[in-house]
Amino acid sequence: MSTEKVLVTGASSDIGRALVRRLLESFETTTVLAHWHRSGEKLAALKEEFGDRLSLVQADFSQAASVTRMTEEIAREHGTPTSIVHLPALRLTHERFTKFQWERFEEDMAVQVRSAIIVLKAFLPKMTKLPRARVLFVLSSVVHGVPPKYMTMYTTLKYTQLGLMRSLAAEYASTPVRINAISPSMVDTQFLSEISEIAVQMSAAANPQGRNATTDDLLGAMELLLSPASDYIHGIDLPIAAGGV
Repeated sequence: MSTEKVLVTGASSDIGRALVRRLLESFETTTVLAHWHRSGEKLAALKEEFGDRLSLVQADFSQAASVTRMTEEIAREHGTPTSIVHLPALRLTHERFTKFQWERFEEDMAVQVRSAIIVLKAFLPKMTKLPRARVLFVLSSVVHGVPPKYMTMYTTLKYTQLGLMRSLAAEYASTPVRINAISPSMVDTQFLSEISEIAVQMSAAANPQGRNATTDDLLGAMELLLSPASDYIHGIDLPIAAGGV
């Protein structure tokens, strides 16, 4: 991954910070553009540690104009990313369909899907001119098999992202851009802070290994799909669920 320039959206999340650290530790010539919204301080220690190899970019992904400004800033100051990893989402909630909140759904759709479309419209045409480029979506195991109850909003959004990934993969298959996704089962992060501890424990108990995933469980697959080793891998959604799907 020499001379790589990786844009990580949602980089202030637990998974985002773990990925940023892995990329900067493992590849000395890689630089990372780390997007944040409200939690830039979570990336401050990484910025202090890695210096100019890590650039922080701020945007409110619920606002289209803010995402557009971010892409313009990146293009102006950093050029075209060689890889894009798309992570952002509102925190997970459990609720019956009868309590479906359309306003929250629209906000999360903007954060998870519209933002990806804006970013990729800005950079994908230029990425096709590079010798090698990558796009990686972080989805969820809810798109495999029977989804869990009380997660209609989240499941619908992840299927929407899956459709976007597969459509882009079909359109860009003949280019140097490789577009893929990973779908982890429940990961023990702050993303789960708004659901009950019982739900977290039940998810762990249902997993073949008797535990939920950690951020480290995801990094190997992400590293593979961002590396030259995945030159012939395109349009896949890789479950990371310890055999649970």
